[in-house]
Amino acid sequence: MSVERALARGRAAAEARMRDECAFRRRTGSSTDPRTGKITPVYADGYTGRCRVKMPSPQGTPASAGEAVVVMSAIEVHIPMSGTPVPQVGDECVITGSAGDPALVGAVFVVDRPHRQPDATARRIGVKERSS
Repeated sequence: MSVERALARGRAAAEARMRDECAFRRRTGSSTDPRTGKITPVYADGYTGRCRVKMPSPQGTPASAGEAVVVMSAIEVHIPMSGTPVPQVGDECVITGSAGDPALVGAVFVVDRPHRQPDATARRIGVKERSS
Protein backbone atom coordinates (compact mmCIF):
# COMPACT_ATOMS: atom_id res chain seq x y z
CA MET A 1 0.00 0.00 0.00
CA SER A 2 1.34 3.43 -0.89
CA VAL A 3 1.97 6.08 1.72
CA GLU A 4 -0.68 8.30 0.12
CA ARG A 5 -3.30 5.54 0.24
CA ALA A 6 -2.48 4.66 3.87
CA LEU A 7 -2.66 8.32 4.82
CA ALA A 8 -6.02 8.74 3.08
CA ARG A 9 -7.40 5.71 4.95
CA GLY A 10 -6.04 7.05 8.26
CA ARG A 11 -7.61 10.45 7.65
CA ALA A 12 -10.96 8.88 6.80
CA ALA A 13 -10.82 6.83 10.02
CA ALA A 14 -9.91 9.92 12.06
CA GLU A 15 -12.78 11.92 10.56
CA ALA A 16 -15.21 9.09 11.33
CA ARG A 17 -14.46 9.68 15.03
CA MET A 18 -15.20 13.41 14.78
CA ARG A 19 -18.71 13.42 16.20
CA ASP A 20 -18.66 16.97 17.60
CA GLU A 21 -19.19 20.27 15.79
CA CYS A 22 -17.19 23.42 16.40
CA ALA A 23 -16.52 26.91 15.12
CA PHE A 24 -13.18 28.67 15.39
CA ARG A 25 -13.08 32.44 15.49
CA ARG A 26 -10.41 35.13 15.72
CA ARG A 27 -10.94 38.32 17.69
CA THR A 28 -10.45 41.27 15.34
CA GLY A 29 -11.53 44.15 17.57
CA SER A 30 -14.42 45.37 19.64
CA SER A 31 -17.48 47.56 19.41
CA THR A 32 -19.02 49.78 22.07
CA ASP A 33 -22.74 50.26 22.55
CA PRO A 34 -23.14 54.07 22.69
CA ARG A 35 -26.19 53.77 24.95
CA THR A 36 -24.83 51.41 27.58
CA GLY A 37 -21.08 51.67 27.09
CA LYS A 38 -20.88 47.88 26.96
CA ILE A 39 -17.87 46.62 24.99
CA THR A 40 -18.50 43.60 22.78
CA PRO A 41 -15.75 41.63 21.01
CA VAL A 42 -15.85 41.41 17.21
CA TYR A 43 -14.74 38.14 15.59
CA ALA A 44 -13.77 36.88 12.15
CA ASP A 45 -15.03 33.40 11.34
CA GLY A 46 -12.55 30.57 10.95
CA TYR A 47 -12.90 26.83 10.43
CA THR A 48 -16.43 25.57 11.10
CA GLY A 49 -17.37 21.91 10.97
CA ARG A 50 -16.70 18.48 12.38
CA CYS A 51 -14.29 18.03 15.24
CA ARG A 52 -13.40 15.79 18.15
CA VAL A 53 -12.77 17.08 21.65
CA LYS A 54 -10.20 15.01 23.51
CA MET A 55 -8.68 15.43 26.94
CA PRO A 56 -5.32 13.59 26.81
CA SER A 57 -4.86 13.87 30.56
CA PRO A 58 -7.55 14.47 33.19
CA GLN A 59 -5.21 16.71 35.19
CA GLY A 60 -5.55 20.46 35.43
CA THR A 61 -2.94 23.10 36.21
CA PRO A 62 -3.89 25.60 38.92
CA ALA A 63 -3.35 29.24 38.06
CA SER A 64 -4.30 32.54 39.61
CA ALA A 65 -5.87 35.52 37.92
CA GLY A 66 -6.02 38.41 40.35
CA GLU A 67 -7.86 37.06 43.37
CA ALA A 68 -9.61 34.27 41.46
CA VAL A 69 -8.27 30.74 41.30
CA VAL A 70 -8.78 29.08 37.94
CA VAL A 71 -7.90 25.62 36.66
CA MET A 72 -6.37 25.35 33.20
CA SER A 73 -6.98 21.97 31.54
CA ALA A 74 -4.98 20.71 28.57
CA ILE A 75 -7.40 19.60 25.87
CA GLU A 76 -7.10 18.83 22.16
CA VAL A 77 -9.61 19.67 19.46
CA HIS A 78 -9.09 17.50 16.38
CA ILE A 79 -10.25 18.79 13.00
CA PRO A 80 -9.80 17.34 9.50
CA MET A 81 -6.46 18.04 7.81
CA SER A 82 -8.48 19.73 5.06
CA GLY A 83 -10.00 22.15 7.61
CA THR A 84 -9.20 25.74 6.72
CA PRO A 85 -8.32 28.31 7.72
CA VAL A 86 -5.89 26.61 10.08
CA PRO A 87 -6.49 27.81 13.67
CA GLN A 88 -3.70 29.91 15.20
CA VAL A 89 -2.58 30.71 18.76
CA GLY A 90 -5.19 32.89 20.48
CA ASP A 91 -8.12 31.82 18.29
CA GLU A 92 -11.22 30.66 20.13
CA CYS A 93 -13.04 27.39 19.52
CA VAL A 94 -16.75 27.21 20.40
CA ILE A 95 -18.32 23.77 20.58
CA THR A 96 -21.63 24.00 18.72
CA GLY A 97 -22.72 20.35 18.90
CA SER A 98 -21.71 17.08 20.53
CA ALA A 99 -23.07 13.59 19.92
CA GLY A 100 -21.39 12.16 23.01
CA ASP A 101 -21.59 14.94 25.62
CA PRO A 102 -24.33 17.57 25.37
CA ALA A 103 -22.67 19.47 28.27
CA LEU A 104 -19.82 20.40 25.88
CA VAL A 105 -22.12 22.56 23.74
CA GLY A 106 -21.27 26.20 24.35
CA ALA A 107 -17.82 25.48 25.79
CA VAL A 108 -15.18 27.95 24.64
CA PHE A 109 -11.52 26.98 24.29
CA VAL A 110 -8.49 29.10 23.39
CA VAL A 111 -5.81 27.75 21.03
CA ASP A 112 -2.40 27.56 22.66
CA ARG A 113 -0.68 24.99 20.42
CA PRO A 114 -1.41 24.90 16.70
CA HIS A 115 -0.68 21.69 14.81
CA ARG A 116 1.62 21.33 11.83
CA GLN A 117 2.52 17.85 10.67
CA PRO A 118 2.20 16.93 6.99
CA ASP A 119 1.64 13.19 7.48
CA ALA A 120 -0.90 13.47 10.30
CA THR A 121 -4.38 11.96 10.10
CA ALA A 122 -5.97 15.01 11.80
CA ARG A 123 -5.00 18.47 13.03
CA ARG A 124 -4.62 18.09 16.80
CA ILE A 125 -5.03 21.63 18.10
CA GLY A 126 -3.92 22.21 21.69
CA VAL A 127 -6.45 24.34 23.56
CA LYS A 128 -7.13 25.49 27.11
CA GLU A 129 -10.44 25.84 28.86
CA ARG A 130 -10.73 28.12 31.85
CA SER A 131 -13.03 27.22 34.70
CA SER A 132 -13.31 28.84 38.10
